[in-house]
Amino acid sequence: MSNTDDRRMQIVFDYIINNFQNDITLEKVSALIHMTPNAFCRFFKQRTNKTFFKYLIELRIEHACQLLKTNKDLSVAQISDLSGFRSISNFNRKFKELKHVSPSYYLQHRKSNIEELEDINA
Repeated sequence: MSNTDDRRMQIVFDYIINNFQNDITLEKVSALIHMTPNAFCRFFKQRTNKTFFKYLIELRIEHACQLLKTNKDLSVAQISDLSGFRSISNFNRKFKELKHVSPSYYLQHRKSNIEELEDINA
């Protein structure tokens, strides 16, 4: 990868990290590095072995997992929104595809693990 490619990828990654909670379009991201959306899709996949949207969804789901682990006061719907999903059904579908359990099950499982750890430490 050339220095120019490295800089372009860094611009994209910085933008994604700072904006994944918002709507992100191919047009906006590709414009940041002066590419057409089609050229950007090829460029991104060649360097990450993932489509742009697959990468974005994985990042959003990992953020949701962190919120599910650390914020017991937030509902699944709130976590979905805070993670950049605008549809709870899409969030549930993508979460289950990646984690093989629903967000609600993940949350319940996390709570039971904490209770088990507390019992062991008592």
